[in-house]
Amino acid sequence: MNSGKLVLVINFLTLILIILTGIFEINLFEKDTKIFVENLTKTKKAVESTNWQVAYENIKELNKNWESKKQMWAVFINHNEIDNITMYLRQSMEFIKHQDKTQAMASLAILEHYLIHISEIEKLKIENII
Repeated sequence: MNSGKLVLVINFLTLILIILTGIFEINLFEKDTKIFVENLTKTKKAVESTNWQVAYENIKELNKNWESKKQMWAVFINHNEIDNITMYLRQSMEFIKHQDKTQAMASLAILEHYLIHISEIEKLKIENII
């Protein structure tokens, strides 16, 4: 095999690897975000009904899930985004722990925004490519 064909094969395999990694990334974010948002929705409902024990258990579960997933997310996205999610998650936990409904709801709303925002900006859409 001459060097031109070898370079072409290497470039083609690299392209396939990039495409497969992109598909993996998109699926990872969509699956994880769905789980995070479902848990966040349960937490918000518990806070709205001032069921603080349930809210705190839900937010702890969300934190546990986040801690197990954030290293993988950090491979693909900006670390500032990871830090923001971690910060608002911890803040939400504290507001729930101290039964501050207004601050907890505000913090949970921001947390939800960040989670959905990251999932949206990582999707394969024309505006994300350009």
